[in-house]
Amino acid sequence: MKEYDAQGDIHIVDIQEEKKIVFEWAGNHKVTISFTQEETGSTIVGVKEEGFDKDNEHVINELVDNKEGWVYMLTCLKGYMEYGVNLRASLVK
Repeated sequence: MKEYDAQGDIHIVDIQEEKKIVFEWAGNHKVTISFTQEETGSTIVGVKEEGFDKDNEHVINELVDNKEGWVYMLTCLKGYMEYGVNLRASLVK
């Protein structure tokens, strides 16, 4: 993540071609990215991230930050895949 001067390791748990990618990162966070083909030819991309500490007083802020991060990443991916446009670094806080 060059825009944020950040880096980290991920551990791939599972990959099912054209169906899902599962990986772990940031300690105990597990992310499942799913791909669902629609009859119209569109693909629905879903993201589920687990591992947040519900007892942490800042958990709501963490959830909102991560949600915003996934929206940003998926928006950038859509722009690149559909229009060849690089949107990265345009929304850095």
